[in-house]
Formats: sequence, C-alpha cells, structure tokens
Amino acid sequence: MRSVSLLVGLGNPGREYDYTRHNFGFYLLDTLVLHKNASWVADAKCCGLIASVAFGSKKLMCLKPQTFMNNSGISVQAFCGYYKISPSTVMVVCDDISIPFGSFKISTIPGTAGHNGIKSIAAHIGGDFSRYRMGLGTKPPFMKLDDYVLSRFSEDEREQLPNIATVFEKNIESIVDKGIEKALNAIGACA
Repeated sequence: MRSVSLLVGLGNPGREYDYTRHNFGFYLLDTLVLHKNASWVADAKCCGLIASVAFGSKKLMCLKPQTFMNNSGISVQAFCGYYKISPSTVMVVCDDISIPFGSFKISTIPGTAGHNGIKSIAAHIGGDFSRYRMGLGTKPPFMKLDDYVLSRFSEDEREQLPNIATVFEKNIESIVDKGIEKALNAIGACA
C-alpha cells in the first residue's frame, strides 16, 4: 500500500500571488491547515512553511515551498533529506490547465505535464512521487500561458473555491486513511 506522509502545495510566495491560479496548491493546503486547527511555521532548513495536520490518529506533514514555483524541488529535497521522507510518500498538489476548472486527477505515474514546479521536484528527488492535479481549465486563446496562470481567479471561480477545498480535504483524508490505491477506487479520479 502506497501511503502519503508529506503533502506539498505548489505556489509562489508573496501577497501579490494570493488567489492566482498558479497558487492553487497553496490555497488548498492553507484551507486544509486552517480547518485542522494547525498553523504554518517557517522552516529555514527546507526553505518553506511547514505544518502538521491530524486525521484521527494519523499525522500528515504539509509543506509550502518558499523558493518560487520553478525552484520548488530545492525545498522538497531539503525537507525529504532532513526529515527522512521517502519520495514515494510525497504527494504534490499543483494546478493543471488540461483539466476543467474544479475537477482533479490523482496520479502515481511519473511525468511533469509541462509544469515547471513538478519538473523542479522531479529533477531534485526523482519522479516517484504522487500528484494531485487541480484543474484550472483551458486558458483563453488571447492570453499567454504565463499571464493566465498568474492571473487571479474570476469572481465565479472564487465562489466555487470553498466547495473545491472541501472535496480536496475529504480526498486527502481518504488517502491518509486507506492509502493511495484504495482511496483512488473510491475517489475515481485517477490518471
């Protein structure tokens, strides 16, 4: 059974990136940590913010790299090295423009799907980690990709974020409780 001991949310640090599409991973982890009455603590060893959340008797470490998206692997590698975490027990939460907004896919198959944060992590710890890819929807044809992912969610999308975060939390609870493979059978969003 493949378990998860570290949940990594991807995003860019700084208030100017709050509620931008590329910070979907940060948003989902922030919401999870808040709902679990935990708090973020700066950890200089891993260039990130860390929190520990409880699901019953099981604990899950959470990490928000503060190295900016394209260097996320530096933080993840440092965390895994210091806390002796196997890459196979890491799940990375990121945005994905190939998935409709509000939908998600979970994958244990190596691959970056062109995502720079995932590329950085794979370069630093190898590809044997899971991905929780949160859909952004297709970018408008008139926008450059960078402009789209760094733009803020629309008002309609922001209204949907709390429900998306609730589904995310239930999915993570199932993964922590049952392991990835068994949880995927129930969740049904494997890719």
